[in-house]
Amino acid sequence: MNWAALIAEHAPNCPASQGDDLREMQEDIYYHFSKMDGFEVVRVEQTGDKEKQVIAVCISTMEDPFFKIVVAHVWQRDLAFDNEWHLFETNEMGTVFRFLTWEDEYISGEIWFDRSKGDLVP
Repeated sequence: MNWAALIAEHAPNCPASQGDDLREMQEDIYYHFSKMDGFEVVRVEQTGDKEKQVIAVCISTMEDPFFKIVVAHVWQRDLAFDNEWHLFETNEMGTVFRFLTWEDEYISGEIWFDRSKGDLVP
């Protein structure tokens, strides 16, 4: 997937977000996933990369199909701006939720989920 082309297609004429919106997205990802049963947030950080501005890593014990329903619901209800695009991908490293959301500026990123754990650490 070519992120630059995706951003140009979905968020034309929008610059990459900086400052408060980007910091608030980090805080919101941490807050919303930390408060849910079956999820533990390991880290959320900014990257400086305009194609992946925010990267988060979480552990989840939630099973499919509920996992994808819950993640997409939290994203659309609590995190995304009015305009958004997202995609789930699964590989040997886990499940990644790739996202792009925009209004006057865009925020792009990834939330990686390690779903191999049986129990969350309290």
